[in-house]
Amino acid sequence: MTEYQPGAVVNEHYLDKVLALSEEVGVTATEDIYDTHGNKLLAKGAQVSRRLQERLIVHRLRKPIESCIAVDGAIDARSLAGCATRAVEESAALGAILSLSGITGDTLRRELDALEFSPPLAMMLTMIDRGDPAGLRHVAEVATLALAFAAHAGLGPDLRRTSAMAGVLHDIGELYINPELLHATHVLAPEEWAHVIVHPQIGRLLIQDLGDCPPAVAIAVAEHHERLNGTGYPRAMVVGQSSTAGQLVAGAELIAGLLHEPNPLQRADMALKVVSGEHPRTISALMSQASRKLGGDDFGLEIRGIREDDIMRLSDRMSEATDMAAEIARGGMVAPKHLDLLLRTRERLALVQRAFMATGLDMRIAITEGAPPSAAEMFEGELALREITWRVRDIGRDLALQLGPARTSIAGIEHLLALMC
Repeated sequence: MTEYQPGAVVNEHYLDKVLALSEEVGVTATEDIYDTHGNKLLAKGAQVSRRLQERLIVHRLRKPIESCIAVDGAIDARSLAGCATRAVEESAALGAILSLSGITGDTLRRELDALEFSPPLAMMLTMIDRGDPAGLRHVAEVATLALAFAAHAGLGPDLRRTSAMAGVLHDIGELYINPELLHATHVLAPEEWAHVIVHPQIGRLLIQDLGDCPPAVAIAVAEHHERLNGTGYPRAMVVGQSSTAGQLVAGAELIAGLLHEPNPLQRADMALKVVSGEHPRTISALMSQASRKLGGDDFGLEIRGIREDDIMRLSDRMSEATDMAAEIARGGMVAPKHLDLLLRTRERLALVQRAFMATGLDMRIAITEGAPPSAAEMFEGELALREITWRVRDIGRDLALQLGPARTSIAGIEHLLALMC
């Protein structure tokens, strides 16, 4: 089971993290824990331990276990603010972004220190901290960036607080996902991807049921992988559908993933330009400004370079997939709901094709002579190739999931999916 459902069987991946945490610090029942038949499984004040694993897994609980346990020394707002402060001190890129946003160190500490987390959410943050040496720092960086983006956009205190809070909690849903899928070294098949893309929705449910947060926080968490042009997940939202805080956290999550790369601001600036229109213009403008302020042109490249064969294959795959989606739709043997899905897939592919052409990658095919590309050009090309390949794959996986069992009964679909996935 990879979903969170109040009163249901305990999620095995969440429970495994609870038990791992119990071996490091104390995890205590804050009330008597009963199953749905009224049997007491654990008394208030008792320590949670491995010997309870089977009992908790096989029984349906009267209340979610998340609301019935607490951890000693849980992560709180003060420890989060301290982590964010250290991150800014150690990252010139993050410092530059905050400076341009008008956020001082004192303001950052004050804003983050004012956040409040319910015991279940504080426990989840503690799991993130204990489960990954860089886990809490990533959370703090996303919250810091979301706050900076909100300040730079001139938003009021409520939206700033919502953005920061959602930044802190954006990935709690991943605690309920099989870690082998989250950290897979292979390309996930659509069936595997289906388990991963639910984590924003799981996070929303957790915050709604277990956190004393404004509804806008849960909404923003649910949207932190959405994009303004419909290329995100899980709902493929477009402009006007996602919340302001959700858009800011989505941008913050992207930028935070680049902070520990060489020249992160230049990378972030380029990443936002590869497929334009995915994030608010205010974020793109801020990254360009920060990149110019900090300067630097050493991209720390560890790339093999761009081969013409790679570009040709990607270009051919996109063209063939776009044509095939249209051909299947025109065939007339498709149910109306699947026809709409195929047409939407074709539109999404066309959007990515336009982004591909805008990068100039297709022009490289025709250029066989001339001066070798600069480090920046090499990096930009490699980044564009990788990002667009991911977008095409995501479109294919989404199509496979939306079609479900019907994919086997529509002629040409399997070949279309093979082109994209």
